[in-house]
Amino acid sequence: MYYPLLRSRQFELITLRELANENATQGFVMPIIEPVKETHNNLNLAFDVFEKMGQKAYLIVNPENGEMSGDGTHYLDYLEKKPTGVFLPAFRYRLNGKYILDAIQDYNLNEVMIICSNEVGSDNSDFTSVATSASVTAFNVGDPDRNRSLKRYLFKLGKIFIRLDDPFERQTRNSDFLSIGAHPFTEEHLYYKEEGFYGFSDYTVLPSEYIEGGSTPRAVVIHLTYLFKDKQIWIRHFTSTTNDSIANVQGKFAEAAEKAVKYCHKNNLSNTAIKELISHYDEQHYPGLGTIKKISMKNHILVVVDYLRNK
Repeated sequence: MYYPLLRSRQFELITLRELANENATQGFVMPIIEPVKETHNNLNLAFDVFEKMGQKAYLIVNPENGEMSGDGTHYLDYLEKKPTGVFLPAFRYRLNGKYILDAIQDYNLNEVMIICSNEVGSDNSDFTSVATSASVTAFNVGDPDRNRSLKRYLFKLGKIFIRLDDPFERQTRNSDFLSIGAHPFTEEHLYYKEEGFYGFSDYTVLPSEYIEGGSTPRAVVIHLTYLFKDKQIWIRHFTSTTNDSIANVQGKFAEAAEKAVKYCHKNNLSNTAIKELISHYDEQHYPGLGTIKKISMKNHILVVVDYLRNK
């Protein structure tokens, strides 16, 4: 099972809604959504689609970043008002065991996921009090191989254990991707079961760091992953070439899209995300930076699903 971790910004949620509407992810993908806005409009749209289409997701109720970050009750109250079984509760653990256990009791929570770093000590009583709670059924740990004692402890609990990796190599400037050739992106989908994990998790083709807003870029990049040698997932960064100013973003998109479309045609790569990219290119239509990001995220999730369906 694949657990992409995405912030609940507009185009991340549009990505997940489209995939659910296409019945593309059910049974293979369970998103983890980290809300960053106080308002719930986009979350509600996603919830309605998920409920209709039978797609579950975890919702982080104490997000690390955003307008309502920290150990509060804002998203717990939101979750309490929703029908159960669609959004499941997830907590970021940061030496906040009492907060988590109090929330589990006060809100009568079950099927709880704990997301934590690999720096947590398996002998930490604050953590073990949470880990052994009957309501806690899943753990998502960043790069768990760096803490073997924690890894062994969680395996012994016999609960759902998911590894979280951060394979996307963020660059200082978009134009820096121009000199980066195709390279391996991830192979966790190949080995997670063999290593005893229930599932694997990443940030799709986005950086793990939270970046609020953005500015007009000097370069436009389309990040596309694909199955390659021995079913590894590789990535290519199709980058515009006229990157000396922020002018003519539409033209920059055309440059990047031309490279991507030619590569997809040459290598017979196709899914609904790639078809949308080709359509924008053929119609000479610039869809906006948010849609470009959506296409990259959606393609990556579909690449993972294609492997999981056919392995």
